[in-house]
Amino acid sequence: MTTDFALKAEGLSKCFRIGAVKKKRQQTLVAQAAEAGVHALRRLTGRISAEEKAASEHWALRDLNLEVKEGEVVGVIGHNGSGKSTLLKILSRITAPTTGSVRVRGRMASLLEVGTGFHPDLSGRENVFLNAAILGLRREETRRRFDDIVDFSGVGAFIDTPVRNYSSGMKVRLGFSVAAHLDPDVLLVDEVLAVGDAAFQARCLQRIEDIGASGRTILYVSHDLRSVARLSQRSVVLDHGRLVFDGRTLDAIRHYEENMSGFRSRRTWDAADAPGDQVVRLRELELTSGGAPVTGPADVRRPLELRIRYEVLQAGLPIMPSLHLYDFGGTPVLSGVDLHPEWHGQARGSGVYETVVVIPGNLFHEGNFQLAVALSTMEPFHCHVYVHNALAFWVYDPLEGDSTRGQFRGDLKGYFRPEMDWQTERVGG
Repeated sequence: MTTDFALKAEGLSKCFRIGAVKKKRQQTLVAQAAEAGVHALRRLTGRISAEEKAASEHWALRDLNLEVKEGEVVGVIGHNGSGKSTLLKILSRITAPTTGSVRVRGRMASLLEVGTGFHPDLSGRENVFLNAAILGLRREETRRRFDDIVDFSGVGAFIDTPVRNYSSGMKVRLGFSVAAHLDPDVLLVDEVLAVGDAAFQARCLQRIEDIGASGRTILYVSHDLRSVARLSQRSVVLDHGRLVFDGRTLDAIRHYEENMSGFRSRRTWDAADAPGDQVVRLRELELTSGGAPVTGPADVRRPLELRIRYEVLQAGLPIMPSLHLYDFGGTPVLSGVDLHPEWHGQARGSGVYETVVVIPGNLFHEGNFQLAVALSTMEPFHCHVYVHNALAFWVYDPLEGDSTRGQFRGDLKGYFRPEMDWQTERVGG
């Protein structure tokens, strides 16, 4: 282990007490108080049963070791309940660990549930000074940075209005702006991009990126894998309170996808359980990029190939494969039908067929997608196979090279950003 760390956690565990093992019959208030007293005494004297103890404990973290070097930006990913927020609360000293220790070098600030500490009866101006003081900023330092804080938040017209009249978005913007202008040595960020509108999220991400580029240390927790890939070179994966992976961010995301998130780029079916009917059955699906299996984040610049293998059982019918793309909220994004003249509308003999469709590179915007596949016949139209959420994948932009983002780092909305023909000429001056 190196000695130039900014943050170091050793043997970190956190146990929370939860409800009783089982509910008992209704008791009087006196009986309940007496039972609670007896139970507390048994716990203090160590006479509580192992069954009761196990049922009343939840270990949010288990023996976690983590070292972050000075100037590193480290992502933290994992499923809900994996211990990400608990880890940041312990590191920021909001919560004490059950076992283990934490060491931090330098000044630390945290962006956890930003804006929740504002006093509703104070104005935005007064809350800026109050919040900054709580986070460790001296009054004179807050004065020097006040204009920048307000400008970034976008609530300048309401800065002398009581915060109780602010919308939830205004509170979040102001709270983030205060914490983001502390210039800490170590910054802890927890799901800040889960709130606010798209424009605010883009500004947050850019601000965090600027802080990291200035040589500060950042621990960044988010379910938004695109932002994790953009901000950090190294990431850790948590699973039920344990650190299960620590390495390159793209490898960490691949580990998370393959083991926990349900993302999959290949599926096969035996003849007995293959989707379909007496006409045609689906046997295999695979998503590749450049011929190699997609086992993690797909580069937005590279083509994707969808391979569909199916078995035609009843000869003499025209089989029509199609794909249907959805976002993870279920909104339709794209559909495509096999129109190749050799097979479209042509009757097929029985046997196994393989159709490959190429989705071009530099077509998608970054995002997560679900892929459905269908096999149909025509005249009359009949769908024999439809597998929803057959495959799942996500594409990211490495922010380098020849993607259609170019040097633009602002917010891009929508699902697509294809290559288009742009023409510019000077027409005067």
